[in-house]
Amino acid sequence: MHVNTVNCMKLSDDKHRVVLDVARFVGLAVGIALALYYLPNYFFYEKIVGQNAAYIMRLIGMKGTVWVNGDRVFLNQFEIQRMCTGVQVIAVFFGIIVAIPKVPVKKRILAFSIVAVSVHLANIGRIAFEIWLLYAGVLPWSLAHYPTGLILGIISVAFLIVAADYFIPQIGDLTLSVLDSFRS
Repeated sequence: MHVNTVNCMKLSDDKHRVVLDVARFVGLAVGIALALYYLPNYFFYEKIVGQNAAYIMRLIGMKGTVWVNGDRVFLNQFEIQRMCTGVQVIAVFFGIIVAIPKVPVKKRILAFSIVAVSVHLANIGRIAFEIWLLYAGVLPWSLAHYPTGLILGIISVAFLIVAADYFIPQIGDLTLSVLDSFRS
């Protein structure tokens, strides 16, 4: 009976440690992601995204013109806003990559670089594709923009999770340790 009590206490201590580790990780990751997403002015990046998407559009034979009105960036008649840039996904992954413990700096930089470049390329392709769907008469903007963007976003994030876990296996290890600690 005494042995079972000790094992139960140890298990509770393990769960407690895992909960504290996860709370520390989540707090740091969320804090970094929110600061990175909300504090900077992304006008310069909105303009780069618009210019890159316009370039893709021109490559496939579409008109793509970027113009600025004050601090607002437009691609043809569409405003490129912070939420259009994919920077929220980049910010979340940056928060995760920075917050994960015991990862060498080089691996963090490599993983973040791959995530950031992948998000940027996928996003400018998504913007050009959504505008093409509208201009080609395939879908109205209400369907081309939200549902299509959501579906492409989910696929992209799934890919990025796999890629980030490849370079930083501790991401998957942390997730599995949380699941394991609450199974028993």
